[in-house]
Amino acid sequence: MADAIPVVYQDKDDAVHPMDTEKYYEWWYLDGKFDNGYTCALTYFWRNYFTNPHIPAVLLDIYTPEGKRHRGFAAYDPNDCTASLEKCDVKLGDNFLRQEGKQYKMRLNAHKIGAELTFDPVVPGWKGIDDCWIVYDETGKQAWVNAIPRANITGTLYIEGKPVSVKGQGYHDHNWGDADMHESMGGWCWGRMYDDIYTFQYGWLLPVNDKQKITPQLYVAKGNKEILRSVDVEYIEEKKELHKESGNVVPTDMIVKCKVAEADISLHIKIIKYLDCEKTVGVAKFPLYYYRRLASYDAVVTYQGKTDRVTGEAINEYTYLSPVK
Repeated sequence: MADAIPVVYQDKDDAVHPMDTEKYYEWWYLDGKFDNGYTCALTYFWRNYFTNPHIPAVLLDIYTPEGKRHRGFAAYDPNDCTASLEKCDVKLGDNFLRQEGKQYKMRLNAHKIGAELTFDPVVPGWKGIDDCWIVYDETGKQAWVNAIPRANITGTLYIEGKPVSVKGQGYHDHNWGDADMHESMGGWCWGRMYDDIYTFQYGWLLPVNDKQKITPQLYVAKGNKEILRSVDVEYIEEKKELHKESGNVVPTDMIVKCKVAEADISLHIKIIKYLDCEKTVGVAKFPLYYYRRLASYDAVVTYQGKTDRVTGEAINEYTYLSPVK
Protein backbone atom coordinates (compact mmCIF):
# COMPACT_ATOMS: atom_id res chain seq x y z
CA MET A 1 0.00 0.00 0.00
CA ALA A 2 1.21 3.50 -0.85
CA ASP A 3 0.43 5.43 2.32
CA ALA A 4 1.85 8.85 3.07
CA ILE A 5 0.57 8.77 6.68
CA PRO A 6 0.54 5.40 8.49
CA VAL A 7 -2.58 5.77 10.63
CA VAL A 8 -5.17 3.03 10.96
CA TYR A 9 -8.95 3.46 10.96
CA GLN A 10 -10.74 1.80 13.90
CA ASP A 11 -14.44 1.12 14.56
CA LYS A 12 -14.26 3.51 17.53
CA ASP A 13 -13.49 6.37 15.13
CA ASP A 14 -17.10 6.13 13.92
CA ALA A 15 -18.58 6.16 17.44
CA VAL A 16 -19.99 9.26 19.12
CA HIS A 17 -17.43 11.84 20.38
CA PRO A 18 -19.16 13.96 23.07
CA MET A 19 -17.62 17.33 23.90
CA ASP A 20 -18.49 19.62 26.78
CA THR A 21 -19.36 22.80 24.92
CA GLU A 22 -22.61 24.40 23.73
CA LYS A 23 -21.13 24.63 20.24
CA TYR A 24 -20.38 20.90 20.02
CA TYR A 25 -21.88 19.29 16.93
CA GLU A 26 -21.71 15.82 15.38
CA TRP A 27 -23.26 14.04 12.43
CA TRP A 28 -23.08 10.84 10.37
CA TYR A 29 -23.61 11.23 6.61
CA LEU A 30 -24.42 8.57 4.01
CA ASP A 31 -25.34 8.67 0.35
CA GLY A 32 -26.26 6.27 -2.41
CA LYS A 33 -26.45 6.14 -6.20
CA PHE A 34 -28.66 3.37 -7.53
CA ASP A 35 -29.00 1.34 -10.70
CA ASN A 36 -32.56 2.60 -11.33
CA GLY A 37 -31.45 6.25 -11.45
CA TYR A 38 -32.46 7.22 -7.91
CA THR A 39 -29.98 8.82 -5.50
CA CYS A 40 -30.17 9.75 -1.83
CA ALA A 41 -28.33 11.72 0.85
CA LEU A 42 -28.95 10.87 4.52
CA THR A 43 -27.78 12.62 7.69
CA TYR A 44 -28.09 11.71 11.36
CA PHE A 45 -27.39 14.83 13.43
CA TRP A 46 -26.46 13.89 16.99
CA ARG A 47 -26.17 17.65 17.44
CA ASN A 48 -27.15 19.74 14.43
CA TYR A 49 -24.64 22.48 13.63
CA PHE A 50 -27.18 24.28 11.43
CA THR A 51 -29.66 24.98 14.27
CA ASN A 52 -29.34 27.01 17.45
CA PRO A 53 -29.34 25.37 19.92
CA HIS A 54 -27.67 22.31 18.40
CA ILE A 55 -30.28 19.55 18.76
CA PRO A 56 -30.67 15.99 17.43
CA ALA A 57 -32.27 15.75 13.99
CA VAL A 58 -32.39 13.74 10.77
CA LEU A 59 -32.32 14.97 7.18
CA LEU A 60 -33.12 12.89 4.12
CA ASP A 61 -33.04 13.88 0.44
CA ILE A 62 -34.16 11.47 -2.28
CA TYR A 63 -33.68 12.41 -5.93
CA THR A 64 -35.74 10.73 -8.65
CA PRO A 65 -34.20 9.81 -12.03
CA GLU A 66 -35.76 13.02 -13.39
CA GLY A 67 -33.94 15.11 -10.77
CA LYS A 68 -36.90 15.93 -8.50
CA ARG A 69 -35.93 16.17 -4.83
CA HIS A 70 -38.05 14.80 -1.99
CA ARG A 71 -36.94 16.02 1.45
CA GLY A 72 -37.70 14.85 4.95
CA PHE A 73 -36.52 16.53 8.17
CA ALA A 74 -37.34 15.89 11.82
CA ALA A 75 -35.92 17.00 15.18
CA TYR A 76 -35.79 14.92 18.37
CA ASP A 77 -35.62 15.24 22.14
CA PRO A 78 -32.10 14.27 23.31
CA ASN A 79 -33.76 11.95 25.83
CA ASP A 80 -35.05 9.86 22.89
CA CYS A 81 -31.55 9.44 21.42
CA THR A 82 -28.66 7.07 22.16
CA ALA A 83 -25.19 6.52 20.68
CA SER A 84 -22.33 4.14 21.42
CA LEU A 85 -18.84 5.21 22.49
CA GLU A 86 -17.34 2.03 20.95
CA LYS A 87 -18.67 1.89 17.38
CA CYS A 88 -21.30 3.37 15.09
CA ASP A 89 -24.60 2.61 16.82
CA VAL A 90 -26.86 5.65 16.75
CA LYS A 91 -30.58 5.88 17.51
CA LEU A 92 -32.65 9.05 17.05
CA GLY A 93 -36.26 8.30 17.88
CA ASP A 94 -37.17 5.28 15.70
CA ASN A 95 -34.33 5.99 13.28
CA PHE A 96 -31.06 4.11 13.57
CA LEU A 97 -27.64 3.66 12.01
CA ARG A 98 -25.53 0.81 13.30
CA GLN A 99 -22.54 -1.31 12.45
CA GLU A 100 -23.21 -5.05 12.52
CA GLY A 101 -19.93 -6.86 11.89
CA LYS A 102 -18.62 -5.46 8.62
CA GLN A 103 -22.07 -4.30 7.46
CA TYR A 104 -23.89 -1.08 8.26
CA LYS A 105 -27.67 -1.10 8.53
CA MET A 106 -29.85 1.99 8.69
CA ARG A 107 -33.43 3.18 8.85
CA LEU A 108 -34.47 6.80 8.47
CA ASN A 109 -37.99 8.21 8.08
CA ALA A 110 -39.32 11.75 8.18
CA HIS A 111 -42.66 12.95 6.84
CA LYS A 112 -43.34 9.99 4.52
CA ILE A 113 -39.80 10.14 3.08
CA GLY A 114 -37.61 7.25 4.15
CA ALA A 115 -34.86 4.73 3.56
CA GLU A 116 -34.03 1.25 4.85
CA LEU A 117 -30.62 0.24 3.49
CA THR A 118 -27.74 -2.14 4.09
CA PHE A 119 -24.19 -0.99 3.29
CA ASP A 120 -21.56 -3.67 2.52
CA PRO A 121 -18.12 -1.97 2.46
CA VAL A 122 -15.96 -2.62 -0.60
CA VAL A 123 -12.81 -0.82 0.61
CA PRO A 124 -11.48 -0.13 4.14
CA GLY A 125 -12.27 3.00 6.15
CA TRP A 126 -9.61 5.66 6.52
CA LYS A 127 -8.61 8.84 8.30
CA GLY A 128 -5.99 11.39 7.35
CA ILE A 129 -4.34 11.75 10.76
CA ASP A 130 -4.64 10.31 14.28
CA ASP A 131 -7.75 11.47 16.18
CA CYS A 132 -9.23 12.51 12.80
CA TRP A 133 -8.60 16.25 13.30
CA ILE A 134 -8.74 18.44 10.21
CA VAL A 135 -8.62 21.65 12.29
CA TYR A 136 -6.88 21.90 15.67
CA ASP A 137 -6.01 25.49 16.47
CA GLU A 138 -7.23 28.57 18.33
CA THR A 139 -10.48 28.59 16.29
CA GLY A 140 -11.51 25.16 17.59
CA LYS A 141 -11.23 21.44 16.89
CA GLN A 142 -12.92 19.88 13.85
CA ALA A 143 -12.77 16.19 12.89
CA TRP A 144 -13.59 14.12 9.78
CA VAL A 145 -13.39 10.35 9.36
CA ASN A 146 -14.25 8.22 6.33
CA ALA A 147 -15.83 5.04 7.67
CA ILE A 148 -17.03 3.69 4.30
CA PRO A 149 -15.35 5.20 1.22
CA ARG A 150 -17.33 2.78 -0.97
CA ALA A 151 -20.04 0.21 -0.32
CA ASN A 152 -22.52 -1.95 -2.18
CA ILE A 153 -26.05 -1.02 -1.09
CA THR A 154 -29.38 -2.84 -1.17
CA GLY A 155 -32.71 -1.89 0.32
CA THR A 156 -35.76 0.31 -0.09
CA LEU A 157 -36.47 4.02 -0.46
CA TYR A 158 -39.86 5.48 0.45
CA ILE A 159 -41.45 8.46 -1.30
CA GLU A 160 -44.80 9.58 0.12
CA GLY A 161 -44.85 6.19 1.79
CA LYS A 162 -44.51 4.23 -1.47
CA PRO A 163 -41.58 1.76 -1.60
CA VAL A 164 -38.88 1.82 -4.29
CA SER A 165 -36.47 -1.14 -4.26
CA VAL A 166 -32.87 -0.07 -4.90
CA LYS A 167 -29.44 -1.56 -5.49
CA GLY A 168 -26.26 0.43 -6.06
CA GLN A 169 -23.23 1.93 -4.39
CA GLY A 170 -22.62 4.54 -1.75
CA TYR A 171 -20.54 6.24 0.90
CA HIS A 172 -20.44 7.14 4.60
CA ASP A 173 -18.42 9.69 6.58
CA HIS A 174 -18.64 11.39 9.97
CA ASN A 175 -17.94 14.91 11.30
CA TRP A 176 -17.73 16.45 14.76
CA GLY A 177 -16.23 19.47 16.52
CA ASP A 178 -16.20 21.61 19.63
CA ALA A 179 -16.83 24.93 17.85
CA ASP A 180 -19.26 26.13 15.22
CA MET A 181 -17.89 25.15 11.82
CA HIS A 182 -17.97 28.69 10.42
CA GLU A 183 -15.59 29.77 13.21
CA SER A 184 -12.94 27.23 12.14
CA MET A 185 -13.34 26.93 8.38
CA GLY A 186 -14.50 29.03 5.48
CA GLY A 187 -16.24 26.07 3.85
CA TRP A 188 -15.27 22.88 2.07
CA CYS A 189 -14.98 21.14 -1.26
CA TRP A 190 -15.66 17.39 -1.42
CA GLY A 191 -16.35 14.62 -3.88
CA ARG A 192 -15.97 10.94 -4.57
CA MET A 193 -15.93 8.93 -7.79
CA TYR A 194 -16.43 5.26 -8.53
CA ASP A 195 -15.68 3.32 -11.68
CA ASP A 196 -15.47 -0.45 -12.17
CA ILE A 197 -11.91 -0.60 -10.79
CA TYR A 198 -11.03 2.63 -8.95
CA THR A 199 -12.42 4.55 -5.98
CA PHE A 200 -11.42 8.21 -5.58
CA GLN A 201 -12.26 10.52 -2.70
CA TYR A 202 -11.02 14.07 -2.17
CA GLY A 203 -11.79 16.88 0.22
CA TRP A 204 -10.36 20.10 1.58
CA LEU A 205 -11.31 23.00 3.80
CA LEU A 206 -11.40 26.65 2.82
CA PRO A 207 -9.36 28.88 5.16
CA VAL A 208 -11.22 31.07 7.64
CA ASN A 209 -8.24 33.36 8.31
CA ASP A 210 -4.81 34.23 6.94
CA LYS A 211 -3.07 31.68 9.18
CA GLN A 212 -4.86 28.71 7.65
CA LYS A 213 -4.14 27.20 4.25
CA ILE A 214 -5.95 24.76 2.00
CA THR A 215 -4.77 21.22 2.84
CA PRO A 216 -6.48 18.70 0.54
CA GLN A 217 -6.83 15.04 1.43
CA LEU A 218 -6.91 12.32 -1.22
CA TYR A 219 -7.84 8.63 -1.04
CA VAL A 220 -7.55 6.13 -3.91
CA ALA A 221 -8.36 2.42 -3.97
CA LYS A 222 -7.95 -0.13 -6.75
CA GLY A 223 -10.47 -2.94 -6.48
CA ASN A 224 -10.79 -3.56 -2.74
CA LYS A 225 -7.23 -2.42 -1.98
CA GLU A 226 -6.29 1.04 -0.78
CA ILE A 227 -3.32 2.32 -2.82
CA LEU A 228 -3.03 5.90 -1.57
CA ARG A 229 -4.20 8.19 1.20
CA SER A 230 -2.48 11.45 1.95
CA VAL A 231 -2.84 14.98 3.28
CA ASP A 232 0.27 16.00 1.32
CA VAL A 233 -1.62 16.88 -1.86
CA GLU A 234 -1.03 19.58 -4.45
CA TYR A 235 -4.12 21.65 -5.28
CA ILE A 236 -4.44 23.81 -8.39
CA GLU A 237 -7.40 26.09 -9.08
CA GLU A 238 -7.60 26.41 -12.86
CA LYS A 239 -10.74 28.53 -13.09
CA LYS A 240 -13.35 30.37 -11.03
CA GLU A 241 -16.72 31.53 -12.30
CA LEU A 242 -19.56 33.70 -11.03
CA HIS A 243 -22.59 31.76 -9.85
CA LYS A 244 -25.31 34.24 -10.81
CA GLU A 245 -28.01 32.99 -8.46
CA SER A 246 -25.91 33.42 -5.31
CA GLY A 247 -23.57 36.16 -6.55
CA ASN A 248 -20.52 34.17 -5.38
CA VAL A 249 -17.44 33.32 -7.37
CA VAL A 250 -16.89 29.55 -7.14
CA PRO A 251 -14.09 27.30 -8.46
CA THR A 252 -15.24 25.25 -11.46
CA ASP A 253 -11.98 23.72 -12.73
CA MET A 254 -9.68 22.06 -10.19
CA ILE A 255 -6.70 19.69 -10.16
CA VAL A 256 -5.37 17.59 -7.29
CA LYS A 257 -2.09 15.70 -7.49
CA CYS A 258 -0.23 13.38 -5.15
CA LYS A 259 2.86 11.19 -5.48
CA VAL A 260 4.08 8.68 -2.91
CA ALA A 261 6.26 5.58 -2.99
CA GLU A 262 4.16 3.32 -5.23
CA ALA A 263 1.48 5.64 -6.61
CA ASP A 264 1.30 8.83 -8.67
CA ILE A 265 -2.18 10.35 -9.04
CA SER A 266 -3.44 13.32 -11.04
CA LEU A 267 -7.16 14.14 -10.82
CA HIS A 268 -8.80 16.85 -12.94
CA ILE A 269 -12.32 17.96 -11.88
CA LYS A 270 -14.46 20.22 -14.08
CA ILE A 271 -17.97 21.37 -13.18
CA ILE A 272 -20.62 20.59 -15.80
CA LYS A 273 -23.69 22.10 -14.14
CA TYR A 274 -25.27 23.08 -10.82
CA LEU A 275 -27.92 20.71 -9.45
CA ASP A 276 -28.76 22.55 -6.21
CA CYS A 277 -27.88 25.84 -4.56
CA GLU A 278 -29.10 26.32 -1.00
CA LYS A 279 -28.83 29.49 1.05
CA THR A 280 -29.45 29.28 4.80
CA VAL A 281 -29.05 31.59 7.76
CA GLY A 282 -29.00 29.55 10.94
CA VAL A 283 -26.42 29.58 13.68
CA ALA A 284 -24.27 32.05 11.73
CA LYS A 285 -25.33 35.67 11.31
CA PHE A 286 -24.54 35.59 7.59
CA PRO A 287 -25.75 33.39 4.72
CA LEU A 288 -24.29 29.91 4.29
CA TYR A 289 -24.18 28.55 0.73
CA TYR A 290 -24.25 24.91 -0.33
CA TYR A 291 -23.66 23.97 -3.97
CA ARG A 292 -24.37 20.45 -5.27
CA ARG A 293 -22.82 20.10 -8.71
CA LEU A 294 -22.30 17.54 -11.45
CA ALA A 295 -18.63 17.31 -12.38
CA SER A 296 -16.58 15.45 -14.96
CA TYR A 297 -13.35 13.86 -13.80
CA ASP A 298 -10.24 12.77 -15.64
CA ALA A 299 -7.72 10.82 -13.56
CA VAL A 300 -4.32 9.40 -14.45
CA VAL A 301 -3.22 6.70 -12.01
CA THR A 302 0.24 5.16 -12.02
CA TYR A 303 0.59 2.32 -9.54
CA GLN A 304 3.48 -0.14 -9.34
CA GLY A 305 4.65 0.94 -12.78
CA LYS A 306 1.28 0.55 -14.58
CA THR A 307 -0.66 3.61 -15.76
CA ASP A 308 -4.45 3.81 -16.19
CA ARG A 309 -6.65 6.69 -17.29
CA VAL A 310 -10.09 6.91 -15.69
CA THR A 311 -12.89 9.29 -16.77
CA GLY A 312 -16.51 9.80 -15.78
CA GLU A 313 -19.00 12.04 -14.00
CA ALA A 314 -19.80 12.42 -10.29
CA ILE A 315 -21.28 14.77 -7.68
CA ASN A 316 -19.15 17.59 -6.25
CA GLU A 317 -20.02 19.59 -3.13
CA TYR A 318 -18.84 23.12 -2.50
CA THR A 319 -19.84 25.05 0.62
CA TYR A 320 -19.24 28.57 1.91
CA LEU A 321 -19.63 28.77 5.70
CA SER A 322 -18.24 32.27 6.14
CA PRO A 323 -18.50 35.45 4.06
CA VAL A 324 -16.85 35.01 0.67
CA LYS A 325 -13.69 37.10 0.39
